[in-house]
Amino acid sequence: MAKMSAPIRSSYHTHSHYCDGEGEIAEVIEAAIAAGLTEVGISSHAPLPFETGWTMSPERLADYVAEVRELQRRYAGRIRVLLSAEIDYIPNADVVRFQEESIFPLGFDYFVGSVHFLGQPDRPRSYDDDEEGFVAILREEYDGDMSAMATEYYRRMQGVLTIPGVRIVGHLDRIKRWNAGKNYFTGEEPWYRQAVEQTLRAIAASGHIVELNTSAWRRGFDEPYPSVAILERIHDLGIPVTVNSDSHTPAEVDRDFDRAAQLLQDLGIRPVMLDDVFPRSV
Repeated sequence: MAKMSAPIRSSYHTHSHYCDGEGEIAEVIEAAIAAGLTEVGISSHAPLPFETGWTMSPERLADYVAEVRELQRRYAGRIRVLLSAEIDYIPNADVVRFQEESIFPLGFDYFVGSVHFLGQPDRPRSYDDDEEGFVAILREEYDGDMSAMATEYYRRMQGVLTIPGVRIVGHLDRIKRWNAGKNYFTGEEPWYRQAVEQTLRAIAASGHIVELNTSAWRRGFDEPYPSVAILERIHDLGIPVTVNSDSHTPAEVDRDFDRAAQLLQDLGIRPVMLDDVFPRSV
């Protein structure tokens, strides 16, 4: 009889109505309890000093922090609730200054670090909104050269590691967001594999956790973020992996966790919780 995969007991990447998600934070927590989780991180998209339509507005940040802290107290003894945010790496002085002045002083428990913006640092453009925007960035910022665009993406993923408080690297190969049909690259190109390898080695040296993000499955991919090939290299390099849903509704908080657990077992990877890598501070 095949050995059953171990259940996942945490989800550190969740969204709510404070950004582009749906539902109250308390509903996310209740869904996590119902799913049998023992820890849940509340990680709405952190504000930026410009409008995006999907990040939290700066005006709501104080209320967000206060609400999560209150819910931590309310749910103590039932589930561990962590104050987090999904924070973007953008090599832009105004963005860095905004994060240093408005976000870092608020005492977040950890951050999920991601890259949603490419193009010129003084004119960041989201490749994540729709495929039309992705193609426009590829054409206008990288002269249609997918290798240049993907290499820059992974260079910025390495920049994520420099953000204070980032503990988890978010959806590592998100550059494939519009590539379910492999119309832009296959992932087997030497330039792609080199960019990934350089990034993985930087992560291994930094001690960060990489998430297996199950949201790719619900976006039509046959594998999660990151791909199975990347997960195999992650295992080779000894990089710790945690499983996150990147939920945007309370019902998604543990979506596809059984599938993720089985995949990790097949690859010989034991999923971790934050305390396994970073000593508890809250």
